[in-house]
Amino acid sequence: MTFKDLKFIPHKVIPKSGIQATLEVKPQVFVSVIAGDGFYSTAKGTGVRGAVTSEKNVSTFEVGIIDESVDKDKQEWDVRGFQNREEINELLATFI
Repeated sequence: MTFKDLKFIPHKVIPKSGIQATLEVKPQVFVSVIAGDGFYSTAKGTGVRGAVTSEKNVSTFEVGIIDESVDKDKQEWDVRGFQNREEINELLATFI
């Protein structure tokens, strides 16, 4: 599992200025990778927290991890900002 396995789509909240991809890395454990207007990401051309419509125009991403197998009241997102592709690959490798 690597960055290349992520399938980016327009972000559900800001489809004209953000993108998102989600992978289930273990049963009920999800990694969310987003970029765009207001997120902890860097867009090529528009800068930190700038609008994007394609992962090709992004140098760093905001990554969130959640384990939905635990009780809902104990679920908590582990969010990491400004992660480059190599750092995302390293994170995904921990779930193999």
